[in-house]
Amino acid sequence: TPWLDDAMMVVKHKNEEGGLGFYRYKNVTAGGNWIIQPSLRNHSTIRKLLPTNAPLSTFRVLTASTHGLEGLPRRRSGTSNATTGKEQVGGGRTNNESKAKQRKKNTSSTVKTLTVVWRAGRSGAATDHNSVLFDVQQDSGKILRGTTNQHWYQLGGSKILTTSWTQDLRYLHHPDTGVAVTGKVLPEIKKILDVAERAHSELVPGVPLVGWDVAMTEKHGILLLEGNFSCNFFMGTVDYDWYYKFCDDFYRALW
Repeated sequence: TPWLDDAMMVVKHKNEEGGLGFYRYKNVTAGGNWIIQPSLRNHSTIRKLLPTNAPLSTFRVLTASTHGLEGLPRRRSGTSNATTGKEQVGGGRTNNESKAKQRKKNTSSTVKTLTVVWRAGRSGAATDHNSVLFDVQQDSGKILRGTTNQHWYQLGGSKILTTSWTQDLRYLHHPDTGVAVTGKVLPEIKKILDVAERAHSELVPGVPLVGWDVAMTEKHGILLLEGNFSCNFFMGTVDYDWYYKFCDDFYRALW
């Protein structure tokens, strides 16, 4: 993701004075707490499916890594096909080409995409947390049915009585525009998944599950925005047999 390298960012309101409407943010690159970056625009491929004032609408790619099982005792295990291959270390391979090949091998053998969902942002929303969640086929990039998880984000004690705990809404069109979304195909799906899988393999291979936010942008192409270490499936299609065996392997190895 592109970012600004300025040590400090100042934001001032155009109609306030006397020190009011003045905000200063210290960049994380200078020891501050703020990641300062330019605003990103949706790529035309997905922008035509969204309202004109929709937020950046990202893909949540949830990946699983079995790398953390390597070196752990395999008590009562042997149930999962998830743990295929171990990282090869040494052997005199020190050049960049060998390392790149090894990383690619590690990615294919220990990291797997479990689900991918496109979060189609709603009209006027600041972020795609307010969105319709469209399931996406991993192999073809075909967009499937959509649903919503907005009932998860309701705040206040009174919401317990007024908000449904489950929702079974199904969307084939974007609700703000009526544009058909289900059935459209995303030709860049393989690149989207590859970005997430490589990030998991190279950055945090020992973490079992990570939900990655990947954006298709107009100016910069496909970008990895962030990894979410407390993640869920966002209503997407999951190979639950594989997932249950994956979890079982970890529990048995740690038990």
